Amino acid sequence: MKIVRRMMLVVWLVCSVSMTSCSDKKAIDFGTFETGNYTNTFFDLMLSIPDSWHVLDLESRLEIMKRGGEIVAGENKSLKAAIKAADLQSINLLTAYEHPPGAAVTTNPGIMLIAEKVKHAPGIKRGSDYHYHAKKLMKFSRMKVSYPKEIYEKTIDGVTFDIMETEITMGPGVVIRQRQYATIMKGYALMMALTYQDESGLHQLEKIVATLTFE
Repeated sequence: MKIVRRMMLVVWLVCSVSMTSCSDKKAIDFGTFETGNYTNTFFDLMLSIPDSWHVLDLESRLEIMKRGGEIVAGENKSLKAAIKAADLQSINLLTAYEHPPGAAVTTNPGIMLIAEKVKHAPGIKRGSDYHYHAKKLMKFSRMKVSYPKEIYEKTIDGVTFDIMETEITMGPGVVIRQRQYATIMKGYALMMALTYQDESGLHQLEKIVATLTFE
């Protein structure tokens, strides 16, 4: 569980410091989660989470943001400084796990939905541009990250996402895998990260992704 939680922190850090500028103070809607459905009126989207899954409340999501810098940045002081500068830039909209944090399980697949302002970076026109900066950032992390395939695209309910797959070695025989979906919408990079260790976890997460709809 601790390993998966660290991986979620990596996702937030990538989103919060790939581009750091807070000149735009306009707030974004955190969205709402009710009866198994997450909705966000800003992005006009809805995503369904299984009733048995554990959805983190806002306080818990803010704690992930707070801890992310210390866990991922290591001794890189400039990276830690960037995290503070990005507090108003990146927003953790939704985080959900199959099991509650701390559960006595060997694997715990999770999904995170994050939005980051990119208005200040007109060169970021699509998800693949966003992933380019994320890969550059990860070179400064103490995590050992590999990319098993090239970035590819997938259309979900009329919206095109670029997908970057990563594998992060956390220790001997322990590999955390991710699929990071990214698209550019309304001046934000909307990123959906699936974190898993095996095919069973991936299958559950793909079923969640299949519920994503846009108005």
